[in-house]
Amino acid sequence: MYSMENKDNKVHGWISSDQRVGFWMITPSDEFRVCGPPKQELTSHVGPTTLSMFTSLHYAGKDMNTTYTSMEPWKKVYGPVFVYLNSASSPNRLWTDAKRQMVAEVHSWPYDFVKSVDYPLHQQRGTVKGQFFVMDRYISKSKLFGKFAFVGLAMPGKAGSWQTENKGYQFWTTADRMGIFTITNVRPGSYNLYAWVSGHIGDYKYERDITITPGREIDVGAILYEPPRIGATLWEIGKPDRTAAEFYIPDPDPTLSTKLYLNNSYQPQDRFRQYGLWDRYTALYPRNDLVYIVGVSDYKKDWFYAHVTRNAGNGTYQATTWQIVFRLKAVIKTGNYTFRMALAAATTANLSVRINVPTSKPIFMIGLIGQDNAIARHGIHGLYNLYDINVGGNLLRVGNNTIFLTQDRRWGSFTGVMYDYLRLESPQEV
Repeated sequence: MYSMENKDNKVHGWISSDQRVGFWMITPSDEFRVCGPPKQELTSHVGPTTLSMFTSLHYAGKDMNTTYTSMEPWKKVYGPVFVYLNSASSPNRLWTDAKRQMVAEVHSWPYDFVKSVDYPLHQQRGTVKGQFFVMDRYISKSKLFGKFAFVGLAMPGKAGSWQTENKGYQFWTTADRMGIFTITNVRPGSYNLYAWVSGHIGDYKYERDITITPGREIDVGAILYEPPRIGATLWEIGKPDRTAAEFYIPDPDPTLSTKLYLNNSYQPQDRFRQYGLWDRYTALYPRNDLVYIVGVSDYKKDWFYAHVTRNAGNGTYQATTWQIVFRLKAVIKTGNYTFRMALAAATTANLSVRINVPTSKPIFMIGLIGQDNAIARHGIHGLYNLYDINVGGNLLRVGNNTIFLTQDRRWGSFTGVMYDYLRLESPQEV
């Protein structure tokens, strides 16, 4: 795999099928990596070349740029990482042995051979534990376990700031089915506790700062996240998991297909790694843009994975407008509806939202956003952004309604956004 998320990138490398040897890059800890568990990073170049990327703009763009003020003191320890060479009787045994070695290195972290005041040993680190709950009154009257939530410590900031934080250390874990989590081997320092969980929109931040001292264990107890919510769900498209993997990913152009990702042994989400999928939108919608009818359409088949431009030929591209058509049995004209729009990625895009009249003034416009380049890099997400858009009841009507989503930047094939999840909520009083 030439790129993968930090949370999955513990061991990667190359195998020589002739000599039956392998060389591997093993990263036993993510603490010195940037941007949290979902940050995607390159693992290899052709050559063969194995990479160990500590920080980069890949799948993030200039939002990830590290900046320093005049005379600002800063230092950070990167690594150590482990380069492993092995030999075996078959490629499969090389891979199995590399994974075995990776497990051993992870269990050895933090290494005890590093002699530096800037590298605390195991007994000089701390632990944070607790239990994460979610409360959404329109899903359940009682709080829910934060099942498999990502919970982590990063430099102090606002909720979600860990996603572009690049100067400090980050420590993450995955909660169990009951939301119980333990974050171990945390360097001494001041942190905020952050979390997010698949199935719910938005980001959580614990209200208090957390100070880690050597050997200390902090139990934050039960913590509760209340995702953004005004009213009941009238309809939704997709799953709030911070990726576009659940949407329609087309077959590649046969002349450009990579056979590796046509193999059924690969997970379905690997389909997005095929080259040139962005141009398949033009092939599927040569003249008219995507129209999604709530209650009729299936987002797995009818919602293209990326809202991109239309290739008009001769190096020119057209803006595209997608439609969401939905019926309302009643409308509260004096009420305010809420349109939640979560983006999984954006590259030099400008997205505007209109209601019922495609030529009307937009009720919302993002403005130029995104340089994560996830479309061009065969990603299925970049940086996550959530927008809460007020829709006046006076703009809606009984019967059919349409939301128009226009991406009007036309700078090339890679200009566009990936949606994570969309939802329309009723006014609060309903």
